[in-house]
Amino acid sequence: MKRILAGVLGFMMMLTMFTGCGSSELDMDLLMGSVSDGVYTNEYADFTFSPGSDWTFYDDSALYEMMDISEDSVDTESKRQNVLSRVQTLYTAMAMDEIGANLIVGFENLTLSTDGTSYSGEDYANELVAQCTASGYTFGDVTTIEIGGNTYYEAVGTIVESGYDMTQAFLVRRIDDYMCFLIITTIDGYTVTPDEIIAMLG
Repeated sequence: MKRILAGVLGFMMMLTMFTGCGSSELDMDLLMGSVSDGVYTNEYADFTFSPGSDWTFYDDSALYEMMDISEDSVDTESKRQNVLSRVQTLYTAMAMDEIGANLIVGFENLTLSTDGTSYSGEDYANELVAQCTASGYTFGDVTTIEIGGNTYYEAVGTIVESGYDMTQAFLVRRIDDYMCFLIITTIDGYTVTPDEIIAMLG
């Protein structure tokens, strides 16, 4: 089961809405957030993720690997700020339970995207739906959901992967020149549901 979900995650990490060039002046430590006592906190996005004890968070090394960043390129604070500010798609947290349901938190730097800063959260969600639909997903309507008092656009897609019915919930919210995204991946009948994972957010 974890192998199936990991394969889908690899696909999701290749999804980039746009391409372009630019940079950001935001404090990257604020954007990345932190994990303490099994709780992920992101003050920039103004939410926490508090899963149960059966969930495991990826450490910084694993997140850097997801972004194809070498650890020696971020081994000082100044280098870390410089490198992360030039990454178009940042993965700031990933957590997985013992069965394989998982949550990825990240941000797309819209200043590094061609026409990226013209996109609203709703635009971004609809573009994501279009890309995933072309890859075989089935979606309902894009809706809105409140997390930590903030409004996110939510798109829930389903696809059959290796004979299993997989559901992914994509939640997006624009914050300044960044698009915050949360990707929830579950397998129907085997793992917790997306709604149960969303209930761990606050």
